[in-house]
Amino acid sequence: MSGPWARLARVTEVPRDLLSGGYPPFVTGGALGRDEIPVFVFHSLEPHAFGANLSFLHDNGYVTLSAAEYLEALTGSRPAPEQAVLLTIDDGRASVYSVGLPLLRRFGMKAVVFLVPSRVGDEPPRAIAEGTLAAPSANEGFLSWSEIEILARTGLFEFESHSLSHARVHVAPKVVDFVGPGAREGYRSLDVPRIHEGGGDVPVADIPLGTPLLASEPRLGEALRFFEEEAARSAAVRRAADESLFANPQWREELRRLTPDPVAGRFETAEEQAAAIRRELLGSKTLIEERTGRPVSHLCYPWHVSGPTSERIAREAGYRTAFSGKVKGVPVTRPGGDLSRIARIGEDWLETLPGKGRRSAFSVLRSKWRRRALGKA
Repeated sequence: MSGPWARLARVTEVPRDLLSGGYPPFVTGGALGRDEIPVFVFHSLEPHAFGANLSFLHDNGYVTLSAAEYLEALTGSRPAPEQAVLLTIDDGRASVYSVGLPLLRRFGMKAVVFLVPSRVGDEPPRAIAEGTLAAPSANEGFLSWSEIEILARTGLFEFESHSLSHARVHVAPKVVDFVGPGAREGYRSLDVPRIHEGGGDVPVADIPLGTPLLASEPRLGEALRFFEEEAARSAAVRRAADESLFANPQWREELRRLTPDPVAGRFETAEEQAAAIRRELLGSKTLIEERTGRPVSHLCYPWHVSGPTSERIAREAGYRTAFSGKVKGVPVTRPGGDLSRIARIGEDWLETLPGKGRRSAFSVLRSKWRRRALGKA
């Protein structure tokens, strides 16, 4: 679904879920149950919003848990303190260091970061300005290993797995887009499907401009990958080598005329699929453990998508939990709940928790709609 119907679905999704009980009762003004430990998910950390979230938690006596403490509470091995929450941050974007570190340190709180280790570089730590915190760029990059080491030493951050590459893969021979300027940079690069060439996947930064992108789904879902013939890309890539093409608003239409649709190719076998998913899950766990010297026991599925194959391999790899997004019928995961599909809610709803300065669900919705109207969400 695309176009106006897709926009309408996005706008009405949250109100529908609110009305149908898809969110915890506290979001709509109810109480926070004694056995409820909300798990909030963040991505880019904006100084004002993240600071306001932490200030709200601090001023109202909320306690942030570690992943181990959260798991103990869910398994019943140790009760959590009252008013406990878990803060999770997906992707490991650069603002975790530049914004997250100063603010978590200021408020004495902690968070779990789900890393995409293949996107982590070896650059030295960036400078953090004293005083005013800079907002992240519109398409920020990722943490470096040196920054992760500094963050880990503070005791405020834990680093767990968001899979090795946060990959999408082609799943059908239908052309839906092309690689354009900016698509291979920053966190937007996470949306570019893997491109296979010469027996292996090309690093995202090296995918040529103009490369056709086919219908895709997250790698950890159950769909089989479609390997298109490399020759199907050649004409579009040659044309896009002249980057003046992209000054033409109709550049996609021009590349589409040069590309067969549907394209020729083959689907992977079930054995190839399992091997690729194993690399994503075991490879991420191993690399983070090697670089941090700490065990990795927790997984967050990219795009909150998994399938029977990835769930089986996650168990085999030694993950004790797997975090998702909204889980149908489970507004918040309680003790004794399913550890392989832990429910999380977006950062927007954190200040609807009970306490002084509490926001209403309508206030949050109004802010979300305003951002969408301005093209910011």
